[in-house]
Amino acid sequence: MGGGCKPDMDLTNPQEISIGTYYKNVAELEAAIIPAYQAIIGKVQGGYARSLYYELLAPGDDFTHTFKWEPMYQDTYNTPSSDGMALSSWKDFFNGVFAANTALQGIENFTGTIDAGVKNRMLGEAHFLRGLHYMHLCMMFGETVPLIEKPVAGDADYYPTNSTAGKIYARIIDDFKQAAELLPLRSAMYANAAFTGRATKGAAQAYLAKAYMYRPILEAGKTAEFDKARDELKKVIDSKEYRLVDNFRDNSLEATENNAESVFEVQMQNGPGWLGDDMSCSWRWQEIGMYDGTGGAWWNLAPNKKTYNEFEPGDPRKYMTLWCDNGATYTQIDGKVTDYAYWMAHLATNKDFYGTRKYCPDVQTADFDDGINDRLLRYADVLLMYAECLNETGDANGAKPYINMVRARANKVVPTEQPQLWYQHSPGTIPDVDGLLAKDTTINGIRLNNIKNIIQHERYVELCGEYLRYFDLLRWGLADAKWLEPLKALGWTPRATYYPFPQAELDNNKNLKGNDMNR
Repeated sequence: MGGGCKPDMDLTNPQEISIGTYYKNVAELEAAIIPAYQAIIGKVQGGYARSLYYELLAPGDDFTHTFKWEPMYQDTYNTPSSDGMALSSWKDFFNGVFAANTALQGIENFTGTIDAGVKNRMLGEAHFLRGLHYMHLCMMFGETVPLIEKPVAGDADYYPTNSTAGKIYARIIDDFKQAAELLPLRSAMYANAAFTGRATKGAAQAYLAKAYMYRPILEAGKTAEFDKARDELKKVIDSKEYRLVDNFRDNSLEATENNAESVFEVQMQNGPGWLGDDMSCSWRWQEIGMYDGTGGAWWNLAPNKKTYNEFEPGDPRKYMTLWCDNGATYTQIDGKVTDYAYWMAHLATNKDFYGTRKYCPDVQTADFDDGINDRLLRYADVLLMYAECLNETGDANGAKPYINMVRARANKVVPTEQPQLWYQHSPGTIPDVDGLLAKDTTINGIRLNNIKNIIQHERYVELCGEYLRYFDLLRWGLADAKWLEPLKALGWTPRATYYPFPQAELDNNKNLKGNDMNR
């Protein structure tokens, strides 16, 4: 067909929803944000609903894969680029980036009538979520993942190249900064019950601080910005929006989700169906909760002996975190109440590993999944990060009260616990920081004779199973190599800092080069 014969056709499909035809009112702008939240759960099952608890926990020295999953690559530091879990997470987090970018463009370009506070809140949520998705991508795959800051506009946008040094870190910092400026306080956000669980000013400030502390992971060769992190964490503390709840276990139960200690958590919902019919639920209890041989649990990943030994005598958190000897009982769906002796009698092997009681119900559910939220950032973490920042900026004594707050809560009686557990009626007996220093004890080869080592220990036990241990060791180890020794003993090498880029992505996008694990 010659140029003069080109038909004059309108090729717009009037039934097709697009950015240009959809975001025409405030309700549609609100709806644009939701997919960015859903991507954290993981519609491709690469989020916290399923894959991430393997990918974030297994590389640490605190969890080990059991005989139930051979081979599992995530704790061997030799994950192949063909690994399905890595691909699923890559897809889900980039879906989240796409959703956040789309929401930002729709909100920024909106010309209709909208309340300024509502617009700022929505922009803040979108910036927060883009920063959160990029933080996960950078933690898992390194800073050379593609940097995508706007929705796809043409074919070329489908094939981005690698980001350059420092760009992703700068994007994460800027997104969290903007979110912190735009978002309301938790009390204002949660005044609308429908917004419970959404990002807030405190969440943005806390994640901004966390990003500053994670800089050695997010930007290769750079040091943590403890002074900047300290200032952001102080804002969260001074806001009086958060407090430690009385019962440590309330931070892993479905009935006490989004409590006063919650800074940000993944909102899980256990609806009807499973294996694809219900995509907003958690499989965590089934896959890494109870021991094998009890109630049909799979027990693919388990806390190891080192984790068991990290808890001090008299620390009730041990029994609220682990399924172990002298701890809680578990009721199977048939009504049979089982205990540690029963689990050991029915366990084929790996009897020196433990179950994960945190986020696991004490009574078996009829479904494989449940609706227990993952608490991604708690106020206890804020206090311990602030103590770390104070210590790293020269105020070791100033750090002590914040560590003591967490340790004092650990000692509290938990009246709602199972009645045979001693701390249901008697307090715990772990000492405060000065008492711990005076004891000069050594746990798992670390001498607790200085504030840094005590913070390391306290983060281990307080936040066990909350996806932080590997990244704590990594960020400390990139500044002081001694902290990498526990990982090196398991086979870790610098090459294995991140997961490889998925081979399917490299095959599809010839403009993209993999990281060291792809070579």
